Amino acid sequence: MKIAIAGKGGVGKTTISGTICRVLAQNGEKVLAIDGDPNPNLSVVLGIDKDLPPQKSLSTDIIERVEEGDSWRFQVKMPFDEILDTYGQNAPDDVTLLIVGKPEQAGTGCMCGSHTVVRELIHSALSSEENAAMVVDTEASLEHMKRGTSQHVDKMYMVLEPYYRSLEAAGRFAEMAKQLGINEVEAIANKVRTEEEANAIHEYCNKIDLPVAVMVPYDENVAAADLKGVSIMDYNSDSKMIKAIESFVSKINT
Repeated sequence: MKIAIAGKGGVGKTTISGTICRVLAQNGEKVLAIDGDPNPNLSVVLGIDKDLPPQKSLSTDIIERVEEGDSWRFQVKMPFDEILDTYGQNAPDDVTLLIVGKPEQAGTGCMCGSHTVVRELIHSALSSEENAAMVVDTEASLEHMKRGTSQHVDKMYMVLEPYYRSLEAAGRFAEMAKQLGINEVEAIANKVRTEEEANAIHEYCNKIDLPVAVMVPYDENVAAADLKGVSIMDYNSDSKMIKAIESFVSKINT
């Protein structure tokens, strides 16, 4: 199972991604987490000590251009096990984290290479890691959709919050995901406080034919954990947010 988590900035995409990874792993899955955001934060959400030195990031060194007659394509040139040994970082519950390259400084150009790395990494993992769950925390913009970064995933979930701009953005993400040929596209509604908010989300998502996979309630523990720089899984494993994700994972994992 290869899934991508997408959404507008600030909706809780990374927190959702990391929590899904930990819950899957606690359920006995082999889990590979990919932080595809140029501003990577997934390691903290996974519960990796924030004071540890940063792990080596993936780069375009792992891909090569292959000529095929009059056309060409990119492919991963390293065995997948070697990629994990070289770039992988161990997280709690035996989750393995891969961090895609981040810009070293301002004014150095676009992140096109990073998008290609993630896309080809997922493609390679489809055959190399058939029995593993892969969760990709994508960039908080439509750029990765335009570049087909998540093209080879099985499912994509749009994280949204109960306000119009977030709902509208989720609709744009979902439309582009379907254009990429991703057949299973659903929403994860996050930080839902009231029945009125839940009804508004359902109404909008029904209008754009976007199924809602789970309603995650607003949980003050998430902000408290983030303030301390620790995973919500390690801060309060009985939190409302985690219980909702556990229920969600039990459904997608059957």
